[in-house]
Amino acid sequence: MHISNGIIGGPVSLAYGVVAVGLLVLCLGRARQDLNDRLAPMAGLVAAFIFAVQMLNFPVLPGVSGHLLGGALAAALVGPWVGALCVSVVLIVQALVFADGGISALGLNISNMALLGTAVGYLVLVGLLKLLPRTAAGVGFAVFLASIASVVLASQGFVLQFVLGGEVPLTIGYGQISATMAGVHALIGIGEGLIAAVTVTTVAKVRPDLVYALRGARLDRPATGGVPTKVFVLGGLAVAAVLAGGASYLASGSPDGLDATTLEGCTVDADGAITGGSCIAQRAADHELGGSFLADYGIKGIDNATGLAGLIGVALTFAIGLAIFWTVRRRRAAAAPEQVPVAVSAEK
Repeated sequence: MHISNGIIGGPVSLAYGVVAVGLLVLCLGRARQDLNDRLAPMAGLVAAFIFAVQMLNFPVLPGVSGHLLGGALAAALVGPWVGALCVSVVLIVQALVFADGGISALGLNISNMALLGTAVGYLVLVGLLKLLPRTAAGVGFAVFLASIASVVLASQGFVLQFVLGGEVPLTIGYGQISATMAGVHALIGIGEGLIAAVTVTTVAKVRPDLVYALRGARLDRPATGGVPTKVFVLGGLAVAAVLAGGASYLASGSPDGLDATTLEGCTVDADGAITGGSCIAQRAADHELGGSFLADYGIKGIDNATGLAGLIGVALTFAIGLAIFWTVRRRRAAAAPEQVPVAVSAEK
């Protein structure tokens, strides 16, 4: 659901960019309260895993595909503040390195997928876990439903942005755009929900203390006799590498839900180029870095290099995410008041 340059007018894109920066600064401040020695590397892993899974477009309708957004998944594993930062890191790497999602539209994409998607996913998750048991199965079912709500609401974020800043005279109304986006993204949300539920349930069974949704005693105390955090993170990175480096070749090549919706009203040729009609996608502009080394998840000068580009993306996303989260973690430690040992007499 990456918005391209030109679809939303400059003033609205700029306004969303300013709002996104302000909210990300807030997330950084609040993330300091959550990050500890286990959650920081886990957050880096979550960012890398979301990057990998976003490469795996799956079909939802004839000629339409979808991919993971990751807001509810990130919120369940590392919390809303850190989760929003994880998805933002992914979107920034995608825009600046892989030319996926316009740079001028980065604030729009962060607002929809990282901020709105994560917030909705977390709120729904919290509400459901008041009714469901705080077990692996309970949190898995909760994140499934939260993912659907998160994806649908994120799609409506785009509709609002187009109402405010769209400049194409349409042959269809805003209500039809909203209904189409909601219907398609509900199907995408089901696919995302299944991915998120399997992921969170697996982590909850192996290391429940690494699932933020099971916070409290389980988060405060590491699992005894379980997989060490370093081994768990390395194993997770290996899974992400297999997905991005191998499974990405099996991904659907059909337009995703947003791209398919923005093409409504236009005719296209076999290569996907618009040949007539009137639709939102007519205002889409070329990416500023469209000719860069890793543009479109390939490698310039090398054929069929999607897997290698995916491996680079996983490594880069993890490195950037880990650097950010460790920096925030260390600032928290530096800001914490020095603990003075207190002698406690033994009970007789």
